[in-house]
Amino acid sequence: MATKVRHKPKAQTETVRADELTDEEPLSEAVYHRLLQGILAGQYSPGTVLSELGVAREFGVSRMPVHDALRQLAKDGLVQRERNCRARVAGITIDDVFEIFELRKFLEGPAAELAAGRLDARQMAPLQAAARSLQGKAKLKSWTSQWAQFDDLFHTTIAQASGNRRLAQDIGRYRLLHKGLNRAATEPDSLQQAMHEHLSILEALEAKDGRLARERMVGHITAWQEYFIRTISSAQ
Repeated sequence: MATKVRHKPKAQTETVRADELTDEEPLSEAVYHRLLQGILAGQYSPGTVLSELGVAREFGVSRMPVHDALRQLAKDGLVQRERNCRARVAGITIDDVFEIFELRKFLEGPAAELAAGRLDARQMAPLQAAARSLQGKAKLKSWTSQWAQFDDLFHTTIAQASGNRRLAQDIGRYRLLHKGLNRAATEPDSLQQAMHEHLSILEALEAKDGRLARERMVGHITAWQEYFIRTISSAQ
């Protein structure tokens, strides 16, 4: 028997709220992130059936952004599409997280090395300014959302600066999933550490040291991989 669409969230998890859908990003991406947050928090446990109409009513949006969000979640392997505009939650496992971040290391390490010889001061300036503006502010309510936006810009800029279009496309394949995982990270110390890692990568890029940029990028992704494995393990 299918699980009902609405589950009570587990203790100490943050529920999905319709008023959190803002104009800061496309509506379909906002719905995607709220659904992903619910999956990670256990609000939508594996086997839960999500209908386009039900989710649209819950979030107070039309069905189109919900349709697009569920389609992207299916591409990311987090739901399985079914008939009648429905999807069944597959969930995200420790193995999923491990494999996703291993792929990121495989792709983004070389991208950082290539970008080190190509990024110019004009491209670097917005990243450096954004990183500095976020330092020491991890306890602010809006910080996590701002961090996710910055991290998306950071990794996208480096991927595009690699000069390898196919490599950049492969990195961008899981862009929404990475962004959603970042929104689920709430430990101030871990977020500040990640910010320091970003700054160290920027230093290597500015010095045009490709080997060091690659090494620091892989180290950063490994640390984030370990963080999310711990987070998901504690939630199961």
